[in-house]
Parts: sequence; structure tokens; C-alpha cells
Amino acid sequence: MFKSKFFKRKWILIGGLIFGCGLILLIWLHRSSATLPEDKFVDVYVKLSLAKELFASDSLKLKEEKKKIFQQAQVTPEEMDRFVSRYNLKPELWVSIWKKILEKLEQNRQELKTP
Repeated sequence: MFKSKFFKRKWILIGGLIFGCGLILLIWLHRSSATLPEDKFVDVYVKLSLAKELFASDSLKLKEEKKKIFQQAQVTPEEMDRFVSRYNLKPELWVSIWKKILEKLEQNRQELKTP
């Protein structure tokens, strides 16, 4: 009788651990495959572009600024690359993205000009 309860608990524990690990794996896979929203891509792209202009002569500061931009946006360079790869499969999608990028760049430049 003692062995039977022990083995039953053991299998319940093992099943629970397997279920928990599977759940963690599913959450991780979902996060890693989640698509980056267009607006977030545009925002990060514009900030990176402006940083390249500002720190063109100092590669160390540019590297630090890029790292800061990615951290603040909670985006990885790999997510940005996946976004680009996905949109390269359907080039017509770039039209709206480039419009948003140009608008945001112009808006940022106007803000810099006004005192």
C-alpha cells in the first residue's frame, strides 16, 4: 500500500513537471515568434536612423546608442531582422512602412528645428 501511494505521487509529480516545462516552452516559442508591430518597427527604425546621423563620426557612441534604443523599445535586432525578412517576401507592404518612416523622420527634423 505504501509503495502504491509513493509511485502514484511520483507519477503525478513527473507529469506536473513535464506539463510545466511544456507550458514554459510554449510561452517562450510564442514570444520568440511574435511579430513586431509596424508602428514599433517604424519608431525603432527612425531612432536608429537619427542615431546614425548624430553619431556618424563616433562608432562607440553609436553602438551604445543603438543598444539603448533597442532596450528602451524592448526590441531585439533579431526581431527587426525578422520583420524586414517577412516584409521582403511581400515588397508591396513596404510602401506604407516607408511613408510612415518618412513622416516620422520629417516630424523629428521639424521638432529639432523649432526652438
